[in-house]
Parts: sequence; C-alpha cells; structure tokens
Amino acid sequence: MGRVSAADRSQQFVEAAARVIAQEGVTAATTRRIAQEADAPLAALHYCFRSKEDLLLEVYHHLSRDYARQLDPLPEHAGLAEVVDLHMRRIWRRMAASPHEQITTFELLLRGQRLTNPRERDQAQQVNRQMYDAWIRSTASIFDAGAETSGVEPATDTMVAARFAVAGIDGISIQHFSDPDEDRSWLMIDKLVEALQALLLPR
Repeated sequence: MGRVSAADRSQQFVEAAARVIAQEGVTAATTRRIAQEADAPLAALHYCFRSKEDLLLEVYHHLSRDYARQLDPLPEHAGLAEVVDLHMRRIWRRMAASPHEQITTFELLLRGQRLTNPRERDQAQQVNRQMYDAWIRSTASIFDAGAETSGVEPATDTMVAARFAVAGIDGISIQHFSDPDEDRSWLMIDKLVEALQALLLPR
C-alpha cells in the first residue's frame, strides 16, 4: 500500500470522526475510537491533530466551510427561481445520501449547550455561530448570483431568505431522521422551494 499523505490522512480522520459522532455521540468519539474507524494508527491521528478539540474543529469546518464544494455544481447563468430550486434539491440529495453528516452537525451544535465550563461553552457557541454563518452566507451568495443573472432585485433580503432556507432544511431533516419517509420529505422540499421563490421573486 502506498504512503498516505498527511492531508489525505487528516481528511480520513475528519470523515471517520463524523461517522462515529453520528453513530455514537460526541462523548464516545474518543481519538482511539476515531482512529479505529479510520483504520489508521492512533499515533497518526495525534500526528495530524494536537487534540480531540482540534479534530472536532476540523469536523465543523468539513460540515460548513467545505460542504458547498461537495455539492453537485449549479449550471452557469441560472436565474433566481432556478437556483433556488436546484440548490435546495441538491442539498437534500446530499443529505439523503450522507445522513450521518447532518446528524453529526446536530450533535456538535448541541454539544455547546452541554458544556459546564463557561469558557468552553462560549467557544463552542462561537464555533456554532460560525458554522451557521458559513451556510447562510454561501446560500445568500447563490441567491444573489441568481438575482443578478435574472436582472431583478430580490423581494426579500437574501440573508433573511438564506436563514429561512437553512431553518427549513434543518426542520425537514429532523423529521425525516425521526420518521423516514422519502416521498413526504421531498414534498416538504417542494414546498420549501415554493416558499423561498415567493419570498425572493419580485411580485
């Protein structure tokens, strides 16, 4: 087997951590358990990450900063109505294909509420805020680009619409994980798209 680069090994640990957190929770996601999931030596994990906290921070980044890069590409010069439709659907396809990522996201977001040390809780909440900011800003930028292509002024502030979009995806995913029903979830995505288009398109 060829040598694995430090960057590739780090990504393996991040993805393994996301799976373990989704399956067993943050507390159970020890560095030893994550290394086992990655099928890699524990020493390699400690070479890539100074601590579990550093690894968790990279999992946050993987689920926020890097998430949009891994979605199906949007067509060039798509208008506002089209990008709203395509973006919401590509997010849900990704979520349906990799549900553990959303479960891990919820686990990490709730972790900040369970910490008893005020400094650690404040730090966790700051990271939570950064995660949502990344999703909301990237979504708003997609809406802005669609509006520019369409040559229209959005009827609602795109940051507000983006926050509504993220809230809708969160709500639909919680319901779906609690009681999976693909047809019902896709119907909810249809309704979310319609609501966003009604918010954003000039009347």
